[in-house]
Amino acid sequence: MSGSRRLAAIMFTDMVGSTALAQTDEAEALKLRDEQESLLRPLFATHQGREIKSMGDGFLAEFDSALRAVQCAIDIQQRLRERNAQTGLTPILLRIGIHLGDVEVRGTDIFGDSVNVASRVEPLAAPGGICVTEPVFGQIRNKIPNTLTKLPTPKLKNVRFPVDVYKIDLPWETPATGDRRSAPEAARRLAVLPLANLSPDAQDAFFAEGLTEEIGSVLSKLPSVRVIARTSVMRYRGTTKGVSEIGSELRVGTILEGSVRRAGNRVRVTAQLVDAASEEQIWSDSYDRELVDIFAIQSEIAKEVAVALGVALPPSSGTSHRPDPSLTAFKAYLKGRSLWNRRSTEHVKAALRCFEEALASDPEYAEAHSGIADCYSILVDRGALQASEGAPKAMAAARRALQIDETIAEAHASLGLSLIREFRWSEAEREYQRALELNPGYASAHQWYYMDLVCRGREDEAAKELALAEDADPFSPVIRFHRGYRAWISGQDDAAIASLNQSAEMGGDPNMTNLFKLLVYSRQSKRAEAEALLPLLRTDGQGWMGSGAPLIARALLGRREEAFRGVETLVAGLRERYVQAGEIAWVYGVLGDADRFFEWIFRSVDERSKSPFDFVTCPLFETLRADSRFREYLRRCALA
Repeated sequence: MSGSRRLAAIMFTDMVGSTALAQTDEAEALKLRDEQESLLRPLFATHQGREIKSMGDGFLAEFDSALRAVQCAIDIQQRLRERNAQTGLTPILLRIGIHLGDVEVRGTDIFGDSVNVASRVEPLAAPGGICVTEPVFGQIRNKIPNTLTKLPTPKLKNVRFPVDVYKIDLPWETPATGDRRSAPEAARRLAVLPLANLSPDAQDAFFAEGLTEEIGSVLSKLPSVRVIARTSVMRYRGTTKGVSEIGSELRVGTILEGSVRRAGNRVRVTAQLVDAASEEQIWSDSYDRELVDIFAIQSEIAKEVAVALGVALPPSSGTSHRPDPSLTAFKAYLKGRSLWNRRSTEHVKAALRCFEEALASDPEYAEAHSGIADCYSILVDRGALQASEGAPKAMAAARRALQIDETIAEAHASLGLSLIREFRWSEAEREYQRALELNPGYASAHQWYYMDLVCRGREDEAAKELALAEDADPFSPVIRFHRGYRAWISGQDDAAIASLNQSAEMGGDPNMTNLFKLLVYSRQSKRAEAEALLPLLRTDGQGWMGSGAPLIARALLGRREEAFRGVETLVAGLRERYVQAGEIAWVYGVLGDADRFFEWIFRSVDERSKSPFDFVTCPLFETLRADSRFREYLRRCALA
């Protein structure tokens, strides 16, 4: 008797080596099968999958979406990787294959050509890997941060027509011979590890850290070379991890490492380029020079790396023909960049002083002007400075940097951020695109451009930019936060919690991660978990949504009177303490007070302190977005 038909994403899993193990140690084989079943079944449920059958050492499951099936597969391999990292355990390695197509349903089972295709794709995956077919690829390619590598078209047994198959590149995979990372283009994905500070003066750690970033910046201008962002590489400062492990975690083919020793007016820099897969040295050199030659050293390293990677040096362009900055200015700038990268309000204020010190020594130092623009942008975002004071300074500093040197990617991106505050979306987009032309691996430009595109309703392009941001900076806490935020607004609560936890582990803003975890738990009706996060939210006005965060949390936890009293106290105290209008709008919006929400959201437009991003996307404001006044808000933001 025939059954009904439907479109489904079909997943096959298979435990590698299970049959061979059963012949030598049947008890251990049965134990591992039971363990993998107990691990996989909850993950199927989490991603809304349906277990069709268990074959002992594998599963057949179906999902109503290719994206959910792939996210489940990645989750499975991540959990198994964490489990296998424990000492004393026999590793569990699965192959996973996924296909999208019609299936015929008969009782609790499914049949059809699509099931056959999925069963033939699964053996193509490497142990611990995932392979998907072309129909799945078409559904997920702009919706997951992972890259996908097309395999040579296989001949699938009992499958009449050719089927294209793709391998999902997992961030922790160690490349094998013939893997895409052994190709020339893969080798050009590069990480510059923190230069070891060998100077007797501990203060020279700033110099070593800043010089690391400067070398990375110079290398990022090489054609087709993708340099991993400083946020991700600095976690390896002083690490005992090997090059191969670091390369696997960062998904790079090549690593530059070295040291710097400064003594008086002399500096010694050593550098070596290493193949991340084989750990073989590709090139090395040392530079023992006067400190004034530090700029020449950076250029020489870039030239040597370019030769080693087989790329041509770019021709000089733009308005970058200018003298090197003074050594005093350069040292102040390096310290400023080191401080700014820590991102706390206190560090950013200290960085601003360093950049100002650099300009006092050299007023034509374009990078220092760019640093000042970045500082003012961050201080306004954090509510540490009113937009009316900080935003014009950020824009003026970015424009001054570009007037001196049009080729500074960071200044273009910072100018784009300033233009968004004025709701000049098209102009901002041009600045982001120019920044990414100059430095395709500039993660912040990808992230800010992603937010721009989301506000303008260009969702597919936005998803691509966020994926590129994470590819350039895989351990960025703010980029990982946005991955969690997107999971939350699309209803994937467990994936959201996982990403928010990762953001916190990477050093993300505790207020941001804890508040949004509380939002997720609130929607899941996990009262105890949500309540436990309330004491972790700062009440001193510092951090993201500093003054509003504890009030938003109280409103979600049903403590509405406390939240109302708190926000009224904020409003009454505005003459003594600045609070962003957008924060106050958030609180009233969560409380459902539409009139006050719109009063303060319109004030936030006039204030120019908060991007429309939250109000356009956050599920908490879905009802308010149906109000005609929200259309007026969009019009005022030039988004109508």
